[in-house]
Amino acid sequence: MSIDRAPEVSRRLARRLAVWGGVSTVAGGALAVAGPTPRSRAFGLQNAMWGAIDVAIAAISTRQSTPPTSSKLRRLLLVNTGLDVGYVAGGAHLVARTPSFGGRITAEQARGHGTAVMVQGAALFVLDLTHACDLS
Repeated sequence: MSIDRAPEVSRRLARRLAVWGGVSTVAGGALAVAGPTPRSRAFGLQNAMWGAIDVAIAAISTRQSTPPTSSKLRRLLLVNTGLDVGYVAGGAHLVARTPSFGGRITAEQARGHGTAVMVQGAALFVLDLTHACDLS
């Protein structure tokens, strides 16, 4: 008889996501307000937003009455890992192509936002894949 590790892995993932999100929110918020360049302020703003969402996801996941089974959690984490690759690619696009979004941001800001999306996507990739592997 095997023990379902999903509750343990889910708790560990929520804790790590909350820590990553908290650090991203605080450090990103400080950089968004006091960064020396438009690029660093954009980088900070993007990290603060991703961090706040990560904290919210972690909080919601801890309030589930019944955690998913190992197979369902593993499948969800693997799907998320694929999405994380997409985030990194999207961030790389912003860095390389520097779209202005109709003049709403500068090339420097696009690079800051794009770099932050790449960092967040890469961190989530590591978290998701690590925890998916824990369920193998």
